Amino acid sequence: MRTRIYVVVPLILLSALFFVLGRNNVSNKPFDFRDAPRDTSAIEALKSQNQGEDLVMPRPAIPEGIIDRISAEVLPENSGGRGSGVPTHKPTPEQKKAMSKHNEGLFKSFAKSVDAGRPVEVKYRPYADYEKTGYLIMSSEFSFDSRQAKLEMAKILPAEAVLVVLTEYSSQKQEILDAYGAVLPPGRIKVVILNGGGSGFWARDAVPVPVLDKSDKLTVIDAQYYHGFAVDEEISRIFSAGYKKHDYFYEGGNFQANTRGDCVIVNNKYHAKIPDEIFNGYYGCKQLIRLPFIDGIGHVDERARFINDTTLVTDTPSYKDILAGKGFTVQLLPRPSQYYETYVNSLIMDGKVVVPVFNEATDAQALAVYESLGLKASGGDSVSLSNDGKGSIHCITMTYPKVPMADLLKSLGAKEI
Repeated sequence: MRTRIYVVVPLILLSALFFVLGRNNVSNKPFDFRDAPRDTSAIEALKSQNQGEDLVMPRPAIPEGIIDRISAEVLPENSGGRGSGVPTHKPTPEQKKAMSKHNEGLFKSFAKSVDAGRPVEVKYRPYADYEKTGYLIMSSEFSFDSRQAKLEMAKILPAEAVLVVLTEYSSQKQEILDAYGAVLPPGRIKVVILNGGGSGFWARDAVPVPVLDKSDKLTVIDAQYYHGFAVDEEISRIFSAGYKKHDYFYEGGNFQANTRGDCVIVNNKYHAKIPDEIFNGYYGCKQLIRLPFIDGIGHVDERARFINDTTLVTDTPSYKDILAGKGFTVQLLPRPSQYYETYVNSLIMDGKVVVPVFNEATDAQALAVYESLGLKASGGDSVSLSNDGKGSIHCITMTYPKVPMADLLKSLGAKEI
């Protein structure tokens, strides 16, 4: 009889706890997108694609053992060449399907919540990637013949800015310093150990998106990423000032914004399921412009980008019409010959720009367009990056504003070596 009591009493207490938690979930408290149920099947579908070492990392604090770090599919035809194991930029059809299902599950949950449709306080503003650069962040890999482009970008780094190179291996430090030493002094090169750094080659998607609060303090916005890159375990468990995370699959390559809070994305199948409220509350968007998906992998930095607060370039005439209709000045760029090639995917830093080039006649035309907009332009070889890697110059970089290095490392969950 005593044994039965020992069993029944805890069960009663647990039932009461679940009842109380259930009532709290439908209360009038501010809606937290992390409270939305997660689509376990979609996460598992992406996880199962990994063909190599299992790199997934569970977060014990989340119920049902949901995994928020997903390993990339690394197949011979999907690698960066030379045995690097770097995946192509483009997600596989299976990954797209799983991401769409996952985001749709979260979207449906939000749509049923008591806070759906309510105005969201915009606490941040976007850090526009044409603003003054404090840090240029890239991975240590030179996959897809990206060495020339990466060195060209390091060469135009503003005088007070720092190059941050992400690696998983401390043994790579001297090799990295030697590679960039021809264009930068060692004191301006920071080699940083970041857990899973090998999956961060497509840094624009992998590294958290920077935003600024009203005091210009840096906050980074982390999202689910199909290639499995994530900040380290300690930071991924902490939701504190300077770090925010939501559970939708989303990539920084599909985010263009100016300092006024005008944001532009391509409404591809899985990002179409992300509510506007996410962009308002996390990314500081006062106006969200959703461009229709036309081609490419479905990221806005392939087809349209801000040059300044009021001017954009695009290579897609229908996008020019949409953006001009919103009051922006829009300059049309030429299109190269191959499907994944684009001159839009450029890196701008303090009045200078590195433009993807492809040894084609249109290269000079594209450089001339950027020059006409007041930028000093140079070319970065993107033949293999675009045609083999399905990405380009902007995709392999992330720029951050000037903040103390310690704060940057803390936000990324990284350490310098």
